[in-house]
Amino acid sequence: MRLLALLFFLTGSFVQAQDSPDLLLQNRLKAHIEFLAADELRGREPGTEGYDIAASYVVSQFRQMGLVAAGSEENYYQQVPLRRAFLEEGSATMKLVNGGMSRDFEFVNEFYRKASVGHTSGDLTAEMVFAGYGINAPELEYNDFEGIELEGKIAVTLGGQPLSFPSEEGAHFSSGREKARALVAHGAVGWVTVYTPRNEKRYDWGRLKNSVGKAAMGWLTQSGEPYAAFTQLEGGAVVHYKPAAELFKGSDHTVDSLIAMDESGQNLPAFPLKGTLRLAQKSRHETIDSPNVVALLPGTDPVLSNEYLVYTAHLDHIGELHGDGHEDAINNGALDNASGISVMLETARMFAESGGERRSILFLAVTAEEKGLVGSEYFAQNPTVPSDSMVGVINLDMPLLLYEFGDVIAFGAEHSTLGKAIEQAAGEFGIALTRDPFPDQNIFVRSDHYRFVQKGIPSVFLVTGPSSLHGEIDTLPIFKGFLKDHYHRVSDDLNLPINYKAAARFTRINARAGEIVANKTERPGWHEGDFFGTTFSR
Repeated sequence: MRLLALLFFLTGSFVQAQDSPDLLLQNRLKAHIEFLAADELRGREPGTEGYDIAASYVVSQFRQMGLVAAGSEENYYQQVPLRRAFLEEGSATMKLVNGGMSRDFEFVNEFYRKASVGHTSGDLTAEMVFAGYGINAPELEYNDFEGIELEGKIAVTLGGQPLSFPSEEGAHFSSGREKARALVAHGAVGWVTVYTPRNEKRYDWGRLKNSVGKAAMGWLTQSGEPYAAFTQLEGGAVVHYKPAAELFKGSDHTVDSLIAMDESGQNLPAFPLKGTLRLAQKSRHETIDSPNVVALLPGTDPVLSNEYLVYTAHLDHIGELHGDGHEDAINNGALDNASGISVMLETARMFAESGGERRSILFLAVTAEEKGLVGSEYFAQNPTVPSDSMVGVINLDMPLLLYEFGDVIAFGAEHSTLGKAIEQAAGEFGIALTRDPFPDQNIFVRSDHYRFVQKGIPSVFLVTGPSSLHGEIDTLPIFKGFLKDHYHRVSDDLNLPINYKAAARFTRINARAGEIVANKTERPGWHEGDFFGTTFSR
């Protein structure tokens, strides 16, 4: 087996290198992050000059390493055809008529919706039916649609999933994509989600106002239509639970009683609501391209070189957002996800300088993750290598490089044999592998690896964990503090106390895990009877 330690001077193995000063690796990681999170890139939103500069930077690094261009038409770019949609100011309306009473809901303060990538305009008035969470999950013996008639109606549902659901399986069924699929299958023409207190614990409703005016995006099929846009749903909105009380007046249940059931784990009823609801909007559409960046290190084994281990990280961030109480509007995304791209680049360098492993390794920087895992889905559906040749995916998204970590988290590790490779690699560095500490956050379905899971490819999402290396400091407040105070905020910038020694260690663990997978004769596999392996098996 080739050893990635060839990168390091005077060491016999990659693992031994962790005890040697490695300022060169640390400085390279720092240089990448400082470039990608610079103000000049304006937050790397897809379709902007800043994103294109970031993509060119990644290409230059891949070319310098001698990696093979693996995009479209024999270059490093895979252009993703996108529809960019902007909600026209003042066009989003939501109005309830119930008997002699009418109620106009206030945009942003009471209800919210993004621009529609499926419709330039919509004006829907229909009766409503409360449909629980809007989930049909036969694998979990759960169905919110039994005994209700949704044909031609607006479905009103609670956000989230039942407390009884397993975290990651539940995250699948409670995703917007799966709920929309189920609602359309049952004839709904509109959908209103009630934003519950459980939802608000994860993301404060007040922060939605920062997204007003931002573009929604979806990738376009060869016919020029947005993929999985569910255009049968002519109207939609998310409404805060307090004003949502108006929707339930005169019905069999109040919003407060339903929230109590949600929080206690009781089964939700399904029932018709009184009156009609009008949902209207106008969206302006543009067609643009934004590139994924793809490079390849060919394998050395005459057979296994036809298989690919994929490393992926998203290159985009959320651009400029105003209204967060700061003069600075640039969301630099130092840790989300300049850090992940930087780790992937240095991982690629290690592999390139080692001369390659038995399997080929694909390095993929994707666009439009922040718009709904768009770039990764485009690649998963339109890969530049044979789809069945991709044996596993390691995703790098927002590793929190703020302290000397004592553990790593690999979301999805328990579903496939990739988990053993991560555990072995981390253990060789004296680092533990920790199970998902935030099961209520549905993280497994919220990053790019999940688009590969949906194609049946074993995948993990690797990040630093919430414990310190030697238990010297209490890191949980740092971990949670970033998510509370800096995630998707302008303060995720170069003023953060980024720990580049920790960044180097994380990079080595990441590379060692890939070395194990790339050299093992058996390809990664789903565990027997695993939900995701069974649901998406190829």
